[in-house]
Amino acid sequence: MNKKMLAAVSGIVVVAVGLLGAWRWGPFGEDEIVPSCSELAEALPSVVEGSWTLTRAEPKRESSKSLVSCEFDFSSADRLYQGKIAVSLTHSDDEAYLRKTATEGPCYGEPVPFPSAPKYRVARSCSEKINEKIFAGVFVASDDRYAHVYADFSNPGPAVEQIVAYANTSAQRITDRAMTIESTD
Repeated sequence: MNKKMLAAVSGIVVVAVGLLGAWRWGPFGEDEIVPSCSELAEALPSVVEGSWTLTRAEPKRESSKSLVSCEFDFSSADRLYQGKIAVSLTHSDDEAYLRKTATEGPCYGEPVPFPSAPKYRVARSCSEKINEKIFAGVFVASDDRYAHVYADFSNPGPAVEQIVAYANTSAQRITDRAMTIESTD
């Protein structure tokens, strides 16, 4: 093969690899989409009524549509419960990675029954009380999505047992809803 032919074949290979990369990872790629923080903020009040104020969203939506991490200030509709709620979602075709992430995440405190657990590949729910704060965490993984919801609530009014129950139920409902929301992006 002469040098011109070799250069032409090399050029075609480079262009083909570049087009394949643009198709797979670029603007024409099928980036698996999880809902944005704005979409979560719209959907979550239907499962846990109250005031939801988005305080942090990462990463920027332009950089990734397959993962999102949001933090909200929250106040229940009756204003008895106040605190922060963090929601992290990841979409991946690597089910083993999702299961491992849900299994190894730090679930502090005592395990808590999670009625929706059977519909996930991995599901863990836990709760911990530190002083007057209640921390509830939920980790789940399905075939193609991982979620971690963390809620911390406090209020000197209700009994501690009420706050614990509210925190756990809220975190579990938020998790179930976040795992089913489809993005409109």
